Amino acid sequence: MKRLMSAALVAALGVTCLGGCQAGSTGGDTAVNGKGVKIYVSLSQADAFRNTLIDAAKKTAEASGAEIVVYDAENSIENQVAQIKQAVAEDYDAIMCGPVDADTALELEALAGDIPIVFYNSCPDASVLEPDKYIYVGSDEGVAGQYQAEYILDQMSDKDEINVVLLKGPKNHSATKGRSEEFKNTLKASGKKINVVFEDNADWEQGIAEDYFDLFLQTGKQFDAVVCNNDTMALGVIDSCKKNGISGVPVLGIDATADGCAAIQAGDMAFTVYQSGSGQGEAAVKAAIALGSGGTTQGMEGLSDGGLYVWVPFEKVDSSNVADYQ
Repeated sequence: MKRLMSAALVAALGVTCLGGCQAGSTGGDTAVNGKGVKIYVSLSQADAFRNTLIDAAKKTAEASGAEIVVYDAENSIENQVAQIKQAVAEDYDAIMCGPVDADTALELEALAGDIPIVFYNSCPDASVLEPDKYIYVGSDEGVAGQYQAEYILDQMSDKDEINVVLLKGPKNHSATKGRSEEFKNTLKASGKKINVVFEDNADWEQGIAEDYFDLFLQTGKQFDAVVCNNDTMALGVIDSCKKNGISGVPVLGIDATADGCAAIQAGDMAFTVYQSGSGQGEAAVKAAIALGSGGTTQGMEGLSDGGLYVWVPFEKVDSSNVADYQ
């Protein structure tokens, strides 16, 4: 297990908290009072987006007076199991868990015992979530796929038939399923004839996406748009297009990363969807403080009916507003 950071707050010693400690309601959207709450974070695997999320989580915890430690499971289920056991052994009040595999959530909950878990980044099945005990904080992945489909339908309103290439994330990631399924559902609901002429899992990776698109181009099939589950894969498609002398075909991503936004400004990528890693990190810590102090998430902005999810909204990004996201 790789420990990323430890931020044991020393408010009890009279030292000012980083960012300023403020008291507030544990369920609301103002700064919360996390003094005395210990939060253990298990990160599935560090990357640019997750690091943004973790940085925001750390800042939010520090500003509230909570203690937070973060460990990287390095994409190992075994490491993550050991981390949950460590959180129990060291008597943490709440766990934030980005599951390596969302299908292991029930096992992780059993290991955690009475400690509440705030899942993030990869959403477990609703059947294993429970209000004010096991919840998920993130963005509704289906909305991102819906936004991609709406962009294509708007740009190709004169077409009765649309041919699409779809590159997806890892098979076991909830974002892959949510983004891909709602993208297809929204296109189909339009009444147009939709042909997915190529589809595969490029696992969020730029190089894999480039290789797969190179392979697709060898088939000679016609296509009107290329849709990717994240910006990094979209950049791989763009690399392939440039290498193979292809231009004028819209490439769509998700996440509005710095590189993705730069590609939109350069005219290489048509559209992305902003996912607020900082917003998710802040909301996850606020939920963890609420539950770790014996409180409730009721009143939190974005709390779903039934209390299983705290949703952080997605936002559409194209050439008209990309400067706002850089």
